[in-house]
Amino acid sequence: MEEKTEISDLNADSQSQKESIQCLFGRNVKLYRKRAGLTQEQLSERLGVSQKHLSIIETGTQFASAGLIGRISEELRVSPGDLFGGSSDEVIKEIRSARDDIMMMLMNEISHKFAMMDSDLSKIKQILSQGGKHQGMPFSENLGW
Repeated sequence: MEEKTEISDLNADSQSQKESIQCLFGRNVKLYRKRAGLTQEQLSERLGVSQKHLSIIETGTQFASAGLIGRISEELRVSPGDLFGGSSDEVIKEIRSARDDIMMMLMNEISHKFAMMDSDLSKIKQILSQGGKHQGMPFSENLGW
């Protein structure tokens, strides 16, 4: 059961990273579009997509297809890498934030495990003080083993 929780945590982290990349990409599209002096309407016309679709990409709600990424970079005269990159300060800040989140998650998991062990040890002490039986049941049944 715990293994499934860990896998779902990893999937959630993966989804969070994907959303973070989408948001960074969208912010950069908007930044470079404005630097080029273009409105959403103008850029969307040049790209052959609706203004709504471009807006959804810029907000990080949806990701652009590979072909559209190439067309966006051509229209804005930047490399595709520029659309995915942030300033080094932003990248360092995001990495530190992700590291801190992971450390917090690990510390919470470790605390939870120690609390479970303390609970089991308390049960063991109580059962042993009663001659190895508690409520008429053998030792292992009292612990749920």
